[in-house]
Amino acid sequence: MLGLIHYPSGQPERREFDEPAVMIPDLVEKWLKDKLPNVFERGQAYRHERPVLPFEMVREAVANALIHRDYSIDGAKCQIVLTEDTIAVKSPGKPPSPITLKQLQDISAPMLSRNPELHFVFARMGMAEEQGLGLASLRDRAKELGLPRPQYTWDDPYLVLTLYRSAESSIKVLEEYALKTLSKSERMGWQWLATCGKAKSNEYAEAMGVDPRTARRHLGHFEELGLVKKAGSGPSRSYEVK
Repeated sequence: MLGLIHYPSGQPERREFDEPAVMIPDLVEKWLKDKLPNVFERGQAYRHERPVLPFEMVREAVANALIHRDYSIDGAKCQIVLTEDTIAVKSPGKPPSPITLKQLQDISAPMLSRNPELHFVFARMGMAEEQGLGLASLRDRAKELGLPRPQYTWDDPYLVLTLYRSAESSIKVLEEYALKTLSKSERMGWQWLATCGKAKSNEYAEAMGVDPRTARRHLGHFEELGLVKKAGSGPSRSYEVK
């Protein structure tokens, strides 16, 4: 696995992990903890320390990348790339058939291992689930932390899982053309929707404290920008983050 940190200063730092696969999730976590200091929340009488990264999610993503990658693709390595706003974990190879990219994006993919022997070893060491619960745990943990929902994309030849480092990251990673057209209230709405993954217009209106007409206008604007897609029709219609 290759590791790369893009610091806010613009200075990159690289690290190559060539140890046995079962050791790499722990080594990646240690490397990141050594490089990225903790931040402090001072909203209460005592100081509460929290990590700048959701490390349990990073470990899960790294283990999944190592377990399920296509080892027949020569010259490609798993990668973890950190920026100020995102953590991208790249794994060579498309999802193993019949699993589709959409199922991964919807966090609805059934359990199917491309490398069952490797999966077995990771599971017996307590580093992976064999019941297909890993994806759901990433989604649920992100929601608990108030982070945008993890996103799967395909960047040939890599399957890319993007984790977000803060609630504001969903705004900061938008393309400039989209960011310029969003009002302040729409940015707040997009941040909420990115955390949920999908919502109906009435749910959006209630969460954002706006009237139904405004909610439909916001969601329609998100659709025009290619940020969401419609699913269903009539009262059951929802808007899913793309």
